[in-house]
Amino acid sequence: MTSLDPGAVRILTPVVHGDAVLTDALQHAVRRDLARLIEVLAAPVTAVRRAALVEHTQFLLDQLQEHHHVLDEVSWPGVLAIRPDLTDVANRVALAHAELIEPLRHTRESALGWRGDPLRRLEVLSVLRDLSAALSPVLDQDAELAALIDEAASAEPAGSPAARWAWVGAPTRLARRTFWLLDDLDPRQADLLTERTPRSVMWILRNGFSGAYNRSAYLMWVGGGTGPAV
Repeated sequence: MTSLDPGAVRILTPVVHGDAVLTDALQHAVRRDLARLIEVLAAPVTAVRRAALVEHTQFLLDQLQEHHHVLDEVSWPGVLAIRPDLTDVANRVALAHAELIEPLRHTRESALGWRGDPLRRLEVLSVLRDLSAALSPVLDQDAELAALIDEAASAEPAGSPAARWAWVGAPTRLARRTFWLLDDLDPRQADLLTERTPRSVMWILRNGFSGAYNRSAYLMWVGGGTGPAV
């Protein structure tokens, strides 16, 4: 483990990524983990595994909603400053994201209910399947339009909000997000995602924080925990 002060990683990582690169990685992670959750919840799980799956579902939903917020409130306004003719497209994107608010809320509440009642596993499974079906066309739409955001960002002055996406935060949060995005990602996409991250930062994250992610992933997707599976 590293003794690096948490604030140091914040200083070391003013990392900038194109929206298309980040969108591809995030969409891969969301689709991957929804598929994993649906597969795992089809069979009984132990209490400790259930707790890990519930917590990760909240993380997954947080990442998706944060991504939608940045697209709607930062990225697309930047596009419209350069391409006002795309107002209808931006409105369509925002509407698609807004229509997901209720399914996302329902998924969150259903998962939290499962935490206290192991008999609600099949209910959560059904909700996750519905969310996956509702989310898929929205992810497709965002992926198709990500290049427009990058094009507009390249025309923005250096340092403008629309032109950059910074990965900042405490080491544990940064590490979890980083390894979550990189998990099972195509090597070429992984290289694009991390190419502007200082090697020293990736060394710190991999050597100081990757173990926690790997242990959690193994528990959720492979199995673990004592006691009866429900």
